[in-house]
Amino acid sequence: MTKLKLKSTERVFKMFADKVINQSIRNLKNQDHIDSGKLAQGLSYDLKVHKSLSLELNFKMPMYGMFQDKGVKGSQSGRRAYKSPYKFKGKNIKEDVIEAWIKRKGIQGRDKKGRFIKRESLAYLIGRKIALFGLPATRFFSNAFRQHYRKLPKNVIQAYAQDVSKFLKETTQDIK
Repeated sequence: MTKLKLKSTERVFKMFADKVINQSIRNLKNQDHIDSGKLAQGLSYDLKVHKSLSLELNFKMPMYGMFQDKGVKGSQSGRRAYKSPYKFKGKNIKEDVIEAWIKRKGIQGRDKKGRFIKRESLAYLIGRKIALFGLPATRFFSNAFRQHYRKLPKNVIQAYAQDVSKFLKETTQDIK
């Protein structure tokens, strides 16, 4: 006897996941949040079809992608990351992370007299400001997911109907 295969439904979920990832990358580019490119390259998904014919779709991204998407509340003020589950606990963040970012961006700080300041000092100041006041939410992934999720039910219903129709045709041919 022929077993039901969800080829059309599976294809719809793959197209949905691809659209979400591509839109997320476009959102990062449009918001000028692509630095090293590791976040955009780290976006992926895993689609599993279980024996019970249920589908499981999991999106994957580097951990800091969630911080970028939802924002991080500061230790003193959480205004920049409203409703974020994440919060800085200390008064500063790792300076080597900020230093590497400063170096990649080619940023050079100056004091009030216009003299250059050391990269370490600038990293300390930037890190302290981020830790105290937080990081704003970019919603690069959340908005992309929400946008394409709205269209998903109609597409899934049509694809599932195609799969069932194909299954019924194959099954009735076996009976004749």
